[in-house]
Amino acid sequence: MCYLASHGIAYRHNEGAIHSHRSRLNSTKKHQNRSGGNHQQPSSKGTSQQQFYLDSCDTPSYYLENSSVQRENPIYDPGNNNDIDLVDLNQLKIVTDNSIAVPISAFPRSLIQWPVDGSTKNKRIAEVKKQVKLLGDLIKMTVGGNQQDEALSDDKTPTNPPPFSAQVDMSRIPVQSLAHTTDELSQPKWEDIKAHLQASRMKEAKTIVRESEWGLSSPVREELWKQICLYQSTEKEFGDFYYWDTVKQMYGTTELSECQVQLPTCIDMNYLSSQSLSPRGVAACERVLSVVAFSNPAITYAPSLYPICALLLHYMDEADAYNCMSALVGGSQNKFITQTKVAYEATWRAAITLCRKHIRGFSTLAKFGVTQEQIDEAFQGWIWWILAALPLTHLVRVVDCFLLEGAKVLLRVAMAIFQMFVKAVTRDSTMAASLPRGLKDAIIRYCQSIQVPPQKLLKTAFGIRGFRRTEINKVILQTEMYLKSQRMVSSGSSCNVHEAPGLTRAMSLEGLPTSEAQADIKMMSHTLTIKESATGNSQTGSRSPAPRARSMGQYPIQNIKSMIVSKDELLTVWSWLPTRMTLHQPTLIYTTEEHGCSLTTFFQRVEKHEPTLMCIRTTNDHVFGAYCSTAWAQRNITDEYGNRQTYFGTGESFLFSLRPSLAKYQWVGITQQQEEASISNVKHSAELFMHGDSNMITIGGGNGNGIMLDQELRYGKTENCDTFNNPPLTPDGDFEVKVIEVYSLTKEM
Repeated sequence: MCYLASHGIAYRHNEGAIHSHRSRLNSTKKHQNRSGGNHQQPSSKGTSQQQFYLDSCDTPSYYLENSSVQRENPIYDPGNNNDIDLVDLNQLKIVTDNSIAVPISAFPRSLIQWPVDGSTKNKRIAEVKKQVKLLGDLIKMTVGGNQQDEALSDDKTPTNPPPFSAQVDMSRIPVQSLAHTTDELSQPKWEDIKAHLQASRMKEAKTIVRESEWGLSSPVREELWKQICLYQSTEKEFGDFYYWDTVKQMYGTTELSECQVQLPTCIDMNYLSSQSLSPRGVAACERVLSVVAFSNPAITYAPSLYPICALLLHYMDEADAYNCMSALVGGSQNKFITQTKVAYEATWRAAITLCRKHIRGFSTLAKFGVTQEQIDEAFQGWIWWILAALPLTHLVRVVDCFLLEGAKVLLRVAMAIFQMFVKAVTRDSTMAASLPRGLKDAIIRYCQSIQVPPQKLLKTAFGIRGFRRTEINKVILQTEMYLKSQRMVSSGSSCNVHEAPGLTRAMSLEGLPTSEAQADIKMMSHTLTIKESATGNSQTGSRSPAPRARSMGQYPIQNIKSMIVSKDELLTVWSWLPTRMTLHQPTLIYTTEEHGCSLTTFFQRVEKHEPTLMCIRTTNDHVFGAYCSTAWAQRNITDEYGNRQTYFGTGESFLFSLRPSLAKYQWVGITQQQEEASISNVKHSAELFMHGDSNMITIGGGNGNGIMLDQELRYGKTENCDTFNNPPLTPDGDFEVKVIEVYSLTKEM
């Protein structure tokens, strides 16, 4: 019994005869009603009386008397050790309000099992040790609050049971959440997922992560999250030197208690969800985020950084959490974390559009008195339905999928939550009556007390009919383009920096222009210069008069030596690029002069770069090209049925002409949005951005090819197309290639 006492279990008994092979609680007495006052007292003659005190973290202590365990009891397991009775946890009784105890729901049905009659002595001893160890491990997870406080006071690191890191306050995790609901040994491991990823079987890897039933305390997650983030990163392995070296530079020390950390301005101070982190863990989280912001100064608004970093710290140390956050922030096209206010607004507005289309009963909210303003207010905080309101057991399962598949998982889960919420409202008149007073708070309360298990939530999220990844990307991109165009109009008509409607700007940023606004102003001034040049053409009749002098230091293109475009023409093209891409140093990755005229070579050198800029010069000295927003490698991606994509790309792509005329031809979807047309009215033939196969490449499609090149990259055709609504980029339409150059604007994927 010393083992029990050392793990927070007090054990007492009176001497009496006890059968050596039977349950110590086995009795023929009938169960008495403990709520009444006339229950039978146990006899003191030859009767064994035992009391167990189970220390935990958040519920009162209980004791267990020697009483009857009936076969009809709900907790009785008929398959347990040849009908030997179990400890009846329902007989636990409150002793004192100040004690701490394990709640009944934390114990599996077959937690305590006693040896079978007739078994050998060694088997009986081994079985008892096994059961006591199981109980002791559970107690280890739920005690030690005072020890942790002492560790925090002198800046020592407390020790938590695996898989939890030292940053976690175990007393803040409900004990019932720690119990395993499934056999963890039978659950998939990282090696199973890795094998599929290495074989390019992404669909199978996604299925494993979605359908696994890893619990909150699953040992798999300790390695799983770190390895998935490493897979998403461009690094071959994670190291801790850079993180600690940066911490030393920023704060002069690596001691956490001596670092005066301030959260970066890109964090939303209204939502700092630290989950179950200890005070030391919260300080570590803030230090990690300060280094992330220091290493990524272009991030202007990323409210999800804090809760995601806090979750990572539940299962890893600071350096690993930083490496994982860097992998998520550095993902291509902000796949995981939105980093500007415009991007964040585009996601919640897209969420409304998608829910209105795919969620049955969305329109019924109006019948309950919910206004459009209340819907907008609720969806502005859609990310907090998941990252702040969901129970930790549900949240970690969502993050399992998020780290592998990206932010679309969060959007799917939010839609699933909203779908289940709408169903609950239609069935519960009390919930329906409360909606006019606040839809936002009603959804938060629903998430906090969600009744469905994590696996059902994920199944609902990935089971929304007719809902595809391409649609998510399309709606978000269209919305973001529309918001950017509105910002450009406002910046041209007002001296004040335009803020996205519906978002409250952080107090620390009041009165200060964002980096985006400054870049937009620069781009606007270059656009005006270009227009002046075009006017000069019409007046003088010259092909390309010299425009007003512009500073080459504004764009990193001083060292480019092109056989197609001049410095001034290149600067003009640079002013048409998305603002975030103008900060990158372009790299020439393919040219027919050096690498030959072969489509195979073109794909080998270009396909892993995203985005790319293609410039073409014909034998007639006509110069034109295209900005390709997506990597050419996407031509090999297959859908869930194994079919390759015919067309791919996004609405950021555009065509341009430099000679004989100067013009940019953007996607018609952007033009329609600028004309206040509905974003859903773009026809399919106007969404054919890029195509590539072994015979040709095409940029722009729909009743014609914007640019088409043959497999030898020697001959091509340019026509009017629905996607960009462009005229032929050369007078004759057909052309012969003299030189092709392709520039990469970011590092290789």
